[in-house]
Amino acid sequence: MVYVFTITSLIINSLIILFAPIKLNRREIYLTWIFVTLVVLWSDIFLGDILDLYDLMDPGPQPYDLFIQTTLPATFGILYVNFMPNNKKKFIYYLLFWVIISVTYEILSSYCGYVVYKGWKLWWSAIYYIFACLATRWHFYFCKNKKN
Repeated sequence: MVYVFTITSLIINSLIILFAPIKLNRREIYLTWIFVTLVVLWSDIFLGDILDLYDLMDPGPQPYDLFIQTTLPATFGILYVNFMPNNKKKFIYYLLFWVIISVTYEILSSYCGYVVYKGWKLWWSAIYYIFACLATRWHFYFCKNKKN
């Protein structure tokens, strides 16, 4: 079930990216992909492996998990950045929307066996997603700024 869930998620996100109106240029997509992937890998190595708060599928590194870790979260990140409003008031609602989507997706991931909790609390994820979304927003605007 975990393979069907993760591959289906990747296909759906990829189709949305392929057919939705994408405002991002190739450089912005590339930088978002790299940033999100690095944040996800760093977070999962630290929280999942070093602190041993959860596993992704089975304990220990796995080739399939590496594939999913370097593709699926980045597709969510590209969708997040692509539709992100500039207006700060609208962004608050947008941020809340994405945190709810992320926590809901994590619950589904746990149900399907992708995330296996070993001490991690779901409400910690909500806090993590707030900071991850804010960091991604900062990174995107930092990269867009021509003065940097």
